[in-house]
Amino acid sequence: MNLKTFTALFFGLISCSILLAQKPTFEDFTIQGSTYLTEQDCFRLTEDVDYASGSIWYKKPIDLMQPFMIELSIMAGCNDSLGADGMVFIFSPQTNRLGYVGEGIGFSGLRPSVGIEIDTWRNYHLNDPAEDHIAIMANGRVGHYNDLAGPNAITNVEDCINHSLVILWQPNIQKLSVQIDSREVIAAQHDLVNGIFGGNPIVYWGVTAATGRKSNIHEVCFDRMSQNILVPEYPEDLGSPSPVWKGER
Repeated sequence: MNLKTFTALFFGLISCSILLAQKPTFEDFTIQGSTYLTEQDCFRLTEDVDYASGSIWYKKPIDLMQPFMIELSIMAGCNDSLGADGMVFIFSPQTNRLGYVGEGIGFSGLRPSVGIEIDTWRNYHLNDPAEDHIAIMANGRVGHYNDLAGPNAITNVEDCINHSLVILWQPNIQKLSVQIDSREVIAAQHDLVNGIFGGNPIVYWGVTAATGRKSNIHEVCFDRMSQNILVPEYPEDLGSPSPVWKGER
């Protein structure tokens, strides 16, 4: 084994030992709107009722200068042809936020932000595809005119089944990618830190959902997270955080 191969393997093993996995608990989140914890330890963001919205936000910030993977499962309801509106996985420097209901899916109006939208209702004026679809969007804009990626059609997720959702961030190549049921469905290469967040790499993440004149149940369950969790020495000052790596299998 030459020195170059050994060095790559060595640092790869270090990375694996640092980027450990943990399963979040209810206490790790704040909730907004109609959200509550179910008996299955999942978060129900909305019931199948009109004009509802809910969100969950992870309490600790993360650093976009470091890689991470977040694994969860989502249930986007049981009403297929008449179900709405969907869910959005969000990064934002401000936590505990919830945008507009209906077609806004709890994301519209949040700025600065990056949202991974899973949309289950077609709004023609937003340039939505006919199918359930996914898009990576910026700054609370839900119309598909300036997306970072997409919209891409996905298989029907309004089927009463939990679907795995994996969010991957690779800062070395500035790639944000998303897998549904172990298949990559969308990816964007973009300088999120400078292009979206004004040079600030410290953000929070959360999930929002909303209904409008049509509705569905929306739920989130967490399997595990593999990420660098930043715990600022002074929570009120995110300008000079001290990173702390946590987690265990």
